[in-house]
Amino acid sequence: MTSLGGAKIPTISATISTISLTSIMDGLGVEEKPLNTLQMVQQKFKDNENVLSIFEAYQIVGQEHTSRILALVVSVAGGTYAVFSLTVARLPPRSNADLSIEKVFALNETFEMGNDKKGSISQLQFTLKTAEEPVVKFYYYPVISAEGASDFDTFHAQVISAKMSMLHTPSLGINDVTALNFSWINDYRQIGEVKQELKRRENEYIKLNDFTIYCATWNVNNKSYCDSPLHLWLAACDAPPDIYAIALQELDTSAKAITFSENRPDALWINKMLESVHNKADYEELASVRLVGMMLTIIIKRELRRYIARCRVKSIARGVFNALGNKGGVAVSIQLNEGNLCFVNSHLAAHLAFVEVRNEDYWGIVKGLVFDDDLRRTINDHDHIFWIGDLNYRIEEPPGFQFPNARGAHNYHDLLLQFDQLGQEMRKGNCFEGYTEGPITFRPTYKYDPGTDNYDSSEKQRAPAYCDRILWKGSNIEQLTYNSVMEIRQSDHKPVYALFRVKVKTKDDKRFKKIHEEVLKLVDKRENENQPQINVEKTVIDFGLVRFNELICREFTVSNSCPIPVEFMFKIKDAPLNDICEKWLQIEPRTERLMIDSSKAIRVKLLIDCNSVTGLLQKIRATNWKFDFDILILHVKNGPDIFLTVTGEYKPSCFGLSIETLCRTDRPLCEYSQAEIKRLMNDESPEFRVTMPREFFLLIDYLHKQGASVESAFTLSSLEFKQAKNADFNAIRDWLDSWSNEEFPGSPSGAAEALLMLLHLSETPLLDPLVEDILNTQTTAEAMELISLLSSPKRNVFVHLCMFLREGIERKYYNLMHVGKYFAPLYGAKAL
Repeated sequence: MTSLGGAKIPTISATISTISLTSIMDGLGVEEKPLNTLQMVQQKFKDNENVLSIFEAYQIVGQEHTSRILALVVSVAGGTYAVFSLTVARLPPRSNADLSIEKVFALNETFEMGNDKKGSISQLQFTLKTAEEPVVKFYYYPVISAEGASDFDTFHAQVISAKMSMLHTPSLGINDVTALNFSWINDYRQIGEVKQELKRRENEYIKLNDFTIYCATWNVNNKSYCDSPLHLWLAACDAPPDIYAIALQELDTSAKAITFSENRPDALWINKMLESVHNKADYEELASVRLVGMMLTIIIKRELRRYIARCRVKSIARGVFNALGNKGGVAVSIQLNEGNLCFVNSHLAAHLAFVEVRNEDYWGIVKGLVFDDDLRRTINDHDHIFWIGDLNYRIEEPPGFQFPNARGAHNYHDLLLQFDQLGQEMRKGNCFEGYTEGPITFRPTYKYDPGTDNYDSSEKQRAPAYCDRILWKGSNIEQLTYNSVMEIRQSDHKPVYALFRVKVKTKDDKRFKKIHEEVLKLVDKRENENQPQINVEKTVIDFGLVRFNELICREFTVSNSCPIPVEFMFKIKDAPLNDICEKWLQIEPRTERLMIDSSKAIRVKLLIDCNSVTGLLQKIRATNWKFDFDILILHVKNGPDIFLTVTGEYKPSCFGLSIETLCRTDRPLCEYSQAEIKRLMNDESPEFRVTMPREFFLLIDYLHKQGASVESAFTLSSLEFKQAKNADFNAIRDWLDSWSNEEFPGSPSGAAEALLMLLHLSETPLLDPLVEDILNTQTTAEAMELISLLSSPKRNVFVHLCMFLREGIERKYYNLMHVGKYFAPLYGAKAL
């Protein structure tokens, strides 16, 4: 159990791997007890930062579901909590190398965790946001896949409990939430500079571990399957390799396969490979990728998978129109520990004369093949590259060269290699620049009469060639073996294999953690020394209880604590706001330059009036958790952003609410809280407590009793609703919001202004959406039929207004044209 401000919350036991894996990191062969997911996540944090709970989620990026783990973390030193979003290479992760911290959400007053309950799909989604992080949407599965992991409701309760315990628990000794210390999470936001510094100090925590990689290639000459054993080709070494990269060409060169770009890996061939690899280790398929006749399969020791952090596949077509895929390349990119490896299988253009086309195919693959990962890696963006396949480079026969005679010589391959096109093109720099190929001591691998070791005896008498090759690029690669297998005779090509010893970067976790902490401190110190900074007196501006049409002012001071002048400004927010603050706020000054040891008072004015109350109520209605009037971003030029929370509670008033909402009240609005009125605004049921808002009745009843004194009450100026004109308006507001039985506190003109303003500020016009249809009717009966379709509150208000106005017109208190001019826009009509 974990205590969050006195509340007992169970911690999570994440999924425990059931496979005991052999430690290969240290080369000692000692069996390690696998860590569970929670322990792996804990390794991403410092000793005084505890992971309390984790939760499986995912995000939709493009058309892919990308896994995430959310972690609730507490800083023991800071006494504060945050939710971290970590990317996951696989679920469940095999090591902490599978996890990367992506985003941080501080559980401060601006933190919100929203859950949309509308619709069957959206029930499985939620959002996280703070002032520092925009809204981020996550999804989760209805069934928990990890043993012991929290479901959504449990995780959500833990997070909210953590926030509440931190902000409202006296035991923390915190009276003001601005005193909460979230500085520890900045260590996880400084990723760019931290990564650069860690890269610079890589030699202090990176060691090189040996891995053996077995590369094999074979053009199977359109053989759908091979029944014969392939051990001679795939197990031609004493010790079992760590990784196999097995390339096939011409799996299926039928017109159908080429036309429809067959790209499904061939399960029969993959099973044959798994049966034929070294029998002294337990292997599994890591990845396979196919393009028509080409297929590349990566097979690894089962115990190695926990150290594979990333695996991506890609293919690129060449051949006819660079589209059909009868030629081209397929590739696999993996991250093994800290090393990036790439394996490429290519089948380049055939025929002796097409050497330039082969070069073009090579460059087309190099430039066009890009893996779909975060970095958009190309082939050359890897530490170790192995290029294997049927490269189709031939032997350029010199004038007078007697090929048949040379063919009979025992070591004639030494002679042939002098005229090898690939070697010639590489020396010219036309292809495979930077690649290496080991010494060739075997006979040309093409072209044989299938079933024999004899070269082509057909009429074409194709010359032998070293079509099938294995090349590599990168540091710390040593070739141990390079050979062909003459005993496999099913194709017109002989299989080729090569064994390599590769030194791969491996992280020393203990040393890395120590250096990582040093780097974080260094980066933090460097930023503090180099960045302009200002001191802000308060980061929470509390306006307390805010009423409609009442101006409130607050001030706070900013001061320059740097040895240089500092410029600051309030940052303009994105659309739809496109301003530094909401409409109900004014800030003075918006920008300023502070000299050394100087300060400036910032004044913030808040006024909920006719221009802003609609937007405010919409924001209250849409906010899932605690409502704040705004989050201001105070930007220091060449320095950090400071987030200021403008908070308080809006006292509901009848002005700005819909007629339907007013009819759902069972008591005066002055007795409602902000949260209660929010529930009423979100109530879409067709049932109402009263048939007409009491506020409309009170105003119409008062005006009706005034008789001829209302003659000048409705004037054009009453329609200018930038702000209330009447000096008694706030008294009238309180009279309406309290359903007062006292004498009306204003004049007829004040009552008229309040009535027009109620109509003007209602969420939707009185006759919406039927106003145009009503104007186009020919008879009163037709109009009344349409009016009957309105909600009962709107219909009753309209009828009472019409009766009141008709009587005033009949008694000549005001004329019909003026009534139309004043009231038609409020009903929703664009023109009378």
